[in-house]
Amino acid sequence: MPRITRDEADVQSIVKLLEDDWTNPFDPNESEFVSISTGTFPPPDVARDLLDAHKIGMEAYKGLKRDQLEDAKPKTQFHDKITKKRLKTFSDIRKKPSASNPNKVILQADRKLFAHMVLVAESRHLQMSDVLSHPLGPLPWALANGDGTLRKTNKAVLARELEKQVLPAETIPGPSATIIDGMSLVQKMKGNDQTFSQLAASALTQILHEGARSQRIDVVFDVYQEDWIKNAERANRGCTTGIQFLVAKWKTPKLRDRLDDKQLYVASEESCLHITKDQWAEVAGLQSNQEEADTRMISHAAHAAEEGYSAVVVTVDDTDVLLLCLAFSSADISCPLFQNCGTKNRVRYLDITKLRQAPGDCVCNALIGMHAYTGCDTLSAFAGRGKLRALKLIMRSEHFQEVFRKLGQSWELSMDLFKKLQAFTCKLYTASMTTEDINTARHQLFCAQRGELESSQLPSCEDCLFMHAMHANYQAGIWRASLQQHPHVPSPVEHGWARNDDGQLTVEWMQGSPAPEAVLQLLSCNCSHRCKLPECQCMSSGLKCTNLCKLQTCDNQPQEEDLGMMITEADLPDSETED
Repeated sequence: MPRITRDEADVQSIVKLLEDDWTNPFDPNESEFVSISTGTFPPPDVARDLLDAHKIGMEAYKGLKRDQLEDAKPKTQFHDKITKKRLKTFSDIRKKPSASNPNKVILQADRKLFAHMVLVAESRHLQMSDVLSHPLGPLPWALANGDGTLRKTNKAVLARELEKQVLPAETIPGPSATIIDGMSLVQKMKGNDQTFSQLAASALTQILHEGARSQRIDVVFDVYQEDWIKNAERANRGCTTGIQFLVAKWKTPKLRDRLDDKQLYVASEESCLHITKDQWAEVAGLQSNQEEADTRMISHAAHAAEEGYSAVVVTVDDTDVLLLCLAFSSADISCPLFQNCGTKNRVRYLDITKLRQAPGDCVCNALIGMHAYTGCDTLSAFAGRGKLRALKLIMRSEHFQEVFRKLGQSWELSMDLFKKLQAFTCKLYTASMTTEDINTARHQLFCAQRGELESSQLPSCEDCLFMHAMHANYQAGIWRASLQQHPHVPSPVEHGWARNDDGQLTVEWMQGSPAPEAVLQLLSCNCSHRCKLPECQCMSSGLKCTNLCKLQTCDNQPQEEDLGMMITEADLPDSETED
């Protein structure tokens, strides 16, 4: 029995790793080539080298056999090496810091980093609290992967935890409306050898199947704008805008005839079409410049309720949509709201209207802000800090409920709100933490573990956390404008994003320096034989050499008694385990 228990724990650990930190390679909806650990989709040249590596190797082997073994007059000697192919891998698409900026030096993100920082701080007469007020690298390791991509979290655990509070609905009141995420529908389809016309007909068949129990069916596609924070994620996932032909085909008499008595609403780009068996026309009340289908589906749900439908069913098993439905299902959507969370073979309807009553209005209105802050499709998650811990914190605290209800209410993040977010983050890392200052919490956790921890296990410093809070406030602001047809959304460049040399949006991780200047400029010396004046940079600055210096046996090394920590572990709070 103990062996079975251990094996089951090991299996669950692997499952948790795939769901929380990596990409599930067994997901039936994921058919593209992807890095399991980061979720990054490679560009064509990298994908080609990875997929053709075996073929390229075999061709190199055949060339070796032919040229060095089989030819009567070999072109090369038998022991000559094969020319290295230098095939590209996922590491070739990693973002590298600009060489023109010396402050973007990459400091090793491993267990040795903090020991090195202690040595540098001691020998440079720096306070560790000051050193740890910097991210100590070109990226905040608690929020970013080593290649510069966003850290991901398993957001589905939040939905599953909320769903436990209500039983599945047995019946749906009629007449009802069904709302479908168009891009999700298209991604699940297998084109095979179908023509565009056949693919459009197959898509309409699937739509009519999804909305078989409803009199009205809404299909909502994303609006692809150039200057939007989701563009980088779309680039990773290879999304395209080739959906216009579907809408054009659905308007034709041949496919309209299949609607019978159903009403079909299709939101594509900024327009919305109302298609029936007899005709089609644009719907002025559903025109919108909202980019995300998630938010636009809320507008369609409110429109269907206003049209007198007794229930609205949202057909997409997505945590973002669930939280938006919970936030707007009370006063804004007047009829009962349901979410189809079932599988292909087992339909299950979640009664969102009843679910909102379980945690209450205050919690449901705060979930949008909390979800953005703790990680979603467009924002980073905190490494090792899952959604459930954050949910428990706001369920227990009316103060934190108020904090996240305010997030996204204004496009500008106030310092007062940011201070409260710092306090929440401190509690997110250690429930017994008494400080509400993130830099102090970072230093205390470092000292409590005596530096023996990975850099990603510490919360981000105040500088990086402020940028993350700006990102979360921006995303929450977009979600809170779900019912507006034409919300005025400022440029993301003004709210925590920047443009690279190609004009593309990139995440701005920090505003200050990645480390103190004394650390960046005097991190080590490169003396080869002995450290002496005036060649040794450390001695010229009147400082001791450290373990980062090239020479480890010089007379300028610090004494052991100078390297001790002054704070004991008993003086500080214990760290918590993950959810």
